[in-house]
Amino acid sequence: MLEADVEVDRREFTLAVTLRVAPGERLALFGPSGAGKTTVLETIAGLVPPRRGQVVLGGRVLTQTSAPRRAVPPWQRRVGLLRQDPALFPHLTVRQNLEYGAGPHPDRAATERLAGGLGIGGLLAARPARLSGGQAHRVALGRLLLARCEALLLDEPYTGMDSGLRRALTALVRSLAADRDIPVVLVAHELAEAQAFADRLAVLEVGRLLQDGTADAVVRRPASRRVAELVGYLGFVPYPAGGEGAVAGVHPERVVPGDHAGRGLVLSGQVRARHPAGAGWEAGLAVGPDVIWCRLPEAPGAQATVTVLDPPCFGADGRLLPRATGVSA
Repeated sequence: MLEADVEVDRREFTLAVTLRVAPGERLALFGPSGAGKTTVLETIAGLVPPRRGQVVLGGRVLTQTSAPRRAVPPWQRRVGLLRQDPALFPHLTVRQNLEYGAGPHPDRAATERLAGGLGIGGLLAARPARLSGGQAHRVALGRLLLARCEALLLDEPYTGMDSGLRRALTALVRSLAADRDIPVVLVAHELAEAQAFADRLAVLEVGRLLQDGTADAVVRRPASRRVAELVGYLGFVPYPAGGEGAVAGVHPERVVPGDHAGRGLVLSGQVRARHPAGAGWEAGLAVGPDVIWCRLPEAPGAQATVTVLDPPCFGADGRLLPRATGVSA
């Protein structure tokens, strides 16, 4: 179990988060730039000292600010941090990079088995200059695994890679985390990447944890209007049944064409904009003074009626209201 309950003073704000990640579990930290996600990883890794708090991994206290104080150096924590830059040693071969943290007498057979699983078995004699970006990241990941890290921290390691390679590496890390029964924390700016990777999603903004839950629950039932905005809701329309100032959230991917009143909120309006989006169409629909965005299987005409499936509704204070039934407009 990885546990972190820390406060860290930053120039813009004080980060204050409490996280628990079970062995084999994958947690994605999601939120806008500057929310404090990387600071969380650096604090767990021992690179940033907290003002207050504790970090515990597998029962070992790595950081403790109260007496007796403790601050285990980063290189003794058995915590692997993988960033966008794989930081390979250019003068060493792939094998030597992989075995760098494995001790003075690395198990060569174990190196070769892991390299085969990572798809770099034929590159052990190569130097980093010959590697593609994806291959270099696999070497960096392998180096952490051969060092017998007890937790993995991934700080947007797939940025700049094509979607196919991101999916392959995500699947690989998921499998390795399960096989080794270690907690993994990923920092992500893209919701799709976080959802593809994580068992749980923790939404941060300005150093505060806004919501923590399964990725599906966070997206479908955001705890506040602000969380809804962060996870992709692109429109809010009045919801009179929730009281003055209440609104229903509209996620583009939770909209179907036509009137299906028993399934959610029915909206009609003028189509203000439309353009192809993948195999379907994205359309901006004017509903009174508001414009909502939805993704539809076919191009809409000048007017359209759609149903927002089971929309979350928020009170004037921005908090999620109890689940509405039979919502209609």
